[in-house]
This record gives sequence, structure tokens and C-alpha cells, in this order.
Amino acid sequence: MSKLYIGVDIGGTSIVAARFSESEMLEKAEVPTGAERPAEEIMESLYEVIGKVMSDEVVGIGIGMPGFMNVESGEILQINNISSFNGFAIKPRVEEHFKLPTFQNNDANCFALGETYFGAGKKYNNLVGVTLGTGLGGGIILNRKIHTGLMGGAGELGCVPFHGGISEDICSAALFKNKYKTTGTELYKKAKAGDQEALAVFDELAHNIGELLRIVMYVLAPEAFVIGGSVANSWDLLEKSLREEVDKFLVPMISSKVELVPAQLDNAGLYGAAALCISQMN
Repeated sequence: MSKLYIGVDIGGTSIVAARFSESEMLEKAEVPTGAERPAEEIMESLYEVIGKVMSDEVVGIGIGMPGFMNVESGEILQINNISSFNGFAIKPRVEEHFKLPTFQNNDANCFALGETYFGAGKKYNNLVGVTLGTGLGGGIILNRKIHTGLMGGAGELGCVPFHGGISEDICSAALFKNKYKTTGTELYKKAKAGDQEALAVFDELAHNIGELLRIVMYVLAPEAFVIGGSVANSWDLLEKSLREEVDKFLVPMISSKVELVPAQLDNAGLYGAAALCISQMN
């Protein structure tokens, strides 16, 4: 009998669960989160959506969600968009309800792990996943497992002190909003039409991100950075300047081998939640 796994992505709007083999998604279901509700009520919705994709072949459940958490106990240490989950432990309740091993991690880590097992990172053992959107997230993969650090605090690339603030301020869509009072979508349209000012903003963003990646390289020297999120949809405007900045690394023999690759999966976090099981149970 083949082993199957369930991955769950808990977001502020919806909870998505899917059943996976080790190579593909097999079935998916979704329910509203109702993020303003008490934690116990949200848990009932979580049990419901997992039940929709459960089968006798499932051997484990993985859960990805935003926030800081103790990945061993499942306790949520800090989450902004589902306030009743603050101080709440999800993992032990799911284990008790379904009588299956359950693993939990934050969504940026799950993004990195999902791309490692199912997407752009398949050929690498050590990589860093970077999500670029309204904020900046990161996940560190060492020997094809998430490096969580103390209390799950590793990989928070958006909080790195950077240019007098934190990296998220100028390495994500926050740059468009705060400095240029516009959106990435609007700037992208102008840039694709040849607007030089818009092109210069994307160049600025790419160099900022590249500088951050170069800092990470001095600590981890990963084989690759896998870059996703809404801002990464502008990869065609970012790649060249990103590469230029990364290549300023002081040891060219290392930087020349570090690959910069766009993410491949539409919902890498969901895939990564399933991969939590695969990476821990195999």
C-alpha cells in the first residue's frame, strides 16, 4: 500500500487541505477560515476540511500557516491575522483527532520545502526560499529539511536589519507603496511599456534584494535561492540586476555556482505542508 500525506495551508481567508503522494497532489478541498472566530470553532473547520481529503492510505498530516510558532509543541507564539490562535497549540489537537503524526511550520518555511520536494528546488539539498509580496519571507533548507532554529525563529529574512530599517521595507512591495506611493502592478505595466522611471524602480528593488541575498550567502552559502511571491512575477525585470548584485560576493568561485531560480508552484505552501511529513517520516 502506497503512503499518502495530507498538507494543510491555513490562511486568514481560507483553509485548504490536499492529499498527496510523494510526487503529486491527488485531491484538494477548501473551507472559509472565519478568522474572527474563537480558536475552537476554527479547529472544527480544520477538522472538516482535512476529513474531506482523508483516506486509509494517509500516514501523516502537515500544517503550514503564518506566524511565529514552536514547531515541536505546535503553540502559536505570534500571529496577526487569526488572533484567537495566539497562544493556541494546533498540532496536538490534530494528532488527537485523527490519530496520525502531525507536523507544523510557518508558511514561508513550507514554501521553501514545497519547492524543494515538488518544484524548482528538486535538484538541490541546500537552498533558501524567498517570498516577495507585501512583505518578505524566507525559509532555509539544509539537507532537504527545514532549519527552524530556536523556537522556529530561523529564516526570518524580512526582519534582517538593513539600510537603517529592516529588509522588508525596501526588498518587497513595501518599497513601491512607501517610497513611490504606487503598486507593483501599476509599475510593472509602465515598465513593460518602456517607462524608464518604472524600470529604474525595479532595478533598485532587484539590487536591494540581491544585497540581502549576498548577506545570506556569507552565512549559509546555499546552492540556490528559490524566489516566489507576487513580486517575483516580475522576474523578467529583476533577474539581471539580482545576478549582478549577488556576483559582488567576495569569493567568485562560490557566487558563480549559486543559482537564482523562480518558484514553480502555484501554492508551494500547501505542497510544503505535505512535504513536512515526507521529510520527517522517510
